[in-house]
Amino acid sequence: MKHICPHCQKPGVSNAALRWASRESPAQCAACGGLSHVLASTSSAINTFTCLTLLVSVVLGLAFGSLLGATACLIAMVVGNVWMWRRCELFPIDPKTAQTANRVGWAVTISSMVSVLFF
Repeated sequence: MKHICPHCQKPGVSNAALRWASRESPAQCAACGGLSHVLASTSSAINTFTCLTLLVSVVLGLAFGSLLGATACLIAMVVGNVWMWRRCELFPIDPKTAQTANRVGWAVTISSMVSVLFF
């Protein structure tokens, strides 16, 4: 499935590229070459839903011995994850902004690692 590019309004962004698209590493449209990303809050919400549903599935399966409940939660997790990723919106971003976000991300990561080592 291809998602609609916010630049050219054509289906040019693949599903895999959409799932990994962020400000730091945006997805590129196959039709026009434009860069776009998914908001961090949207991506985090989808990942949180997936992890919490998986946790509920494990608790139902282990604590209550309910294989049916665990299976239902796993199915809800997969269906919900796919549905949410298909509905999420792409936002256009220019290459300079993406490069700046990537540099800022690396700077924050390195400074965090240095502060952990020395403090």
